[in-house]
Amino acid sequence: MKRALTLIAAFAAVALLTVAAQAENKGEQIFAQKCAMCHKANGKGGAIGPDLSKISARMKEQDLKGKLENPKKSNPSSSMPSFKTLPKADMDALVGYLKTLK
Repeated sequence: MKRALTLIAAFAAVALLTVAAQAENKGEQIFAQKCAMCHKANGKGGAIGPDLSKISARMKEQDLKGKLENPKKSNPSSSMPSFKTLPKADMDALVGYLKTLK
């Protein structure tokens, strides 16, 4: 019985890690499609917007989401588009990826 519980716990941990990795990968894909033409992260991307390589060291999750939804709130002259209409799953994946940039 103890061995079965250990195996179940190990399987659950692997499943959670796999889901987390897939979400991060999806967020990285969304970043590449929607953000990297202007923003650089980890040495890759554009130079129009700020380098986001260490963005999560500077901004909390809620602030990241707010910036994505309404970039002109903190900088009215920003040319960054709003991502408010991004589907929730995509927004969560993108914010999740940005949180890995420390």
